[in-house]
Amino acid sequence: MLSKRWRQRSLWLLIVAWFGAVLVGLWWLLEARLVWFDGEGRLQQQVSSNDFEQRLASQLQHIAPDLSSSVFHVFAESCQCNWRTRGHQQAIERSVKAQGGHNITIDIDQYPELKTLLPSTPAVIIYNANRQLVYLGPYADGAFCTTETSFVEQLLPEINSDKLKASGGWINTVANGCYCNVAI
Repeated sequence: MLSKRWRQRSLWLLIVAWFGAVLVGLWWLLEARLVWFDGEGRLQQQVSSNDFEQRLASQLQHIAPDLSSSVFHVFAESCQCNWRTRGHQQAIERSVKAQGGHNITIDIDQYPELKTLLPSTPAVIIYNANRQLVYLGPYADGAFCTTETSFVEQLLPEINSDKLKASGGWINTVANGCYCNVAI
């Protein structure tokens, strides 16, 4: 009788230990991929320069001469975080297209000059109808970078705005999620 009770207790302990190990493993797996979008402060340092937005626009105009109502989706082919933002990116692309905007996808490895301006990928850059920067930064934050943690959707209506912005765009340097640092 004692051995049967001992086996039941051992089985429950084994199940609890297994469940705990799975939870710790999932936490570690997700937490290991969470990094700061601008972990080294490279973007933050550049933003303090008065000509940052002008330099960014100049680099992007080599890819798409007309920045008006444009959304640039920036990725690195080797980044293992791309799959996490793919669905989010596609939803944004549909929304931009429905508003008459332009989607441009950029492999940052094909444009080395952009590597000096962007600290991590995947990233998104949004311009309004007046070719003014609306947003530069990650799609979202968190382990899965989903629409629930998005920074972008609330800004998409601004792509057709022709109102001049005195303050400049939102350059997001403080997000924590699945990003791949861009090596210069």
